[in-house]
Amino acid sequence: MVRVRRQGCTPIACLVSIAFFVVVVACIGGIFFGVTGLIRNSDVVQEARARAERDPEVAAALGTPLEIGWLSLGSIETSNGGGSADLTLPVSGPRGSGQMIVEAVRREGVWQYRRLIVTVGDRQIDVLRER
Repeated sequence: MVRVRRQGCTPIACLVSIAFFVVVVACIGGIFFGVTGLIRNSDVVQEARARAERDPEVAAALGTPLEIGWLSLGSIETSNGGGSADLTLPVSGPRGSGQMIVEAVRREGVWQYRRLIVTVGDRQIDVLRER
């Protein structure tokens, strides 16, 4: 009698492999959404969003309210009342979407914005400009 050797894994091994894969993907997703959520809800981003919403050019281009998207790039560092933020954030409103660039430093607990630009298509709106 000739034994036929099956290829693949046993049902238990397949279930364990799938479960392991699901756990790894869930952990990576949890870390990603957790960190991104912290960035989106940070005081520097919320203040930047509010400033952009109050800008007449941004309001005309995107509408209000503005929403911050999930694929944020950059970093926020804080310690002892100081820190820095250098971020590129997707932003959208009822009329369209774009990107918001935020560069700020924090001194004695107060964020000072060095750069706050909303890009819509090839148009850049400097929210910090003199009016």
